[in-house]
Amino acid sequence: MVTLLDTAALPALDRRPAFTAAMAEATMPSTVRVHEIDRPWTARLDAWDLGGLPVLRSEVSGGLSLVRPQRLLRSGEDEILSVSVQERGTGLHAQFGGQRAVPAGALAITELTAPYEYRWHGAGAGRAVHVPIRRLGMSVDTIRAAAPLIWRSPLYALVGAHVDAVTRNAERWETDPGAAALADATIALVRALLASTVEDRAAAADTLLVRVRAYVRAHLDDPDLSPERIARAHAVSVRSLYRLCRDAGLSLEQSIIEQRLAGASADLADPAGRHRSIALVARRWGFADPSHFSRRFREAYGMTPREWRREAGQRVPR
Repeated sequence: MVTLLDTAALPALDRRPAFTAAMAEATMPSTVRVHEIDRPWTARLDAWDLGGLPVLRSEVSGGLSLVRPQRLLRSGEDEILSVSVQERGTGLHAQFGGQRAVPAGALAITELTAPYEYRWHGAGAGRAVHVPIRRLGMSVDTIRAAAPLIWRSPLYALVGAHVDAVTRNAERWETDPGAAALADATIALVRALLASTVEDRAAAADTLLVRVRAYVRAHLDDPDLSPERIARAHAVSVRSLYRLCRDAGLSLEQSIIEQRLAGASADLADPAGRHRSIALVARRWGFADPSHFSRRFREAYGMTPREWRREAGQRVPR
């Protein structure tokens, strides 16, 4: 984590200019308007790196407005989406002709390289992950049509929960070996959210595939996870599910096994989890039969779970 700004130690008159400068460096140049100027005002801005995606958290003690007018736009700027979740307070988001209240826990998408306004009254906090538009594989026009209407999407709650969890635990994910994969998953989910909002038929299969992948990740610990259950949860036939996965070059059962084994191998290598039995680790990752788990683990990693744990323990610095 990098603390970009903490105004607590600054003179009152220096706080707003410092916050404006920090926000411009972390995002794009904007106009900061501080409300409730009759009271002491403080702000803090922290940043993390999630597999190449910037994650920011801002907290202020009083109301403010962030405004990016046309006059502050610059040609050649990298096109960036800010996918944010309101942590505390109620915000008001306005861009592309749409305006919407953003209560605590709600999601908002802002194109930072276009005019926008985001404001709240009273103390508040928010978290955001910044996604380069070029990595979404979508036209700017499609994004601008979808962004004000994301609350209509059937994926809104799923993506909101994902962004909330990722940004809330950014400190942990920043150094995790899976950070780059998590960043890719975040980009895929944002793309699916936008595509489903504008009902782009060409993107419908991508949206369903992202939902299936997210469902599988969320239920890896369930021994009853099966193609039949996955298909039922997404209102498609098992045949359609297999066709979807085949077209994406994905073996559903093999993918589930690989993800479960990857999770189990990480748990076995974690010194903090050495008190857990191998059978318990197996159950935690959806393997009801410890012997079946051991056999599949050895096939994948060339050693037994016990040998893997022992070798991992020898690699830990003393």
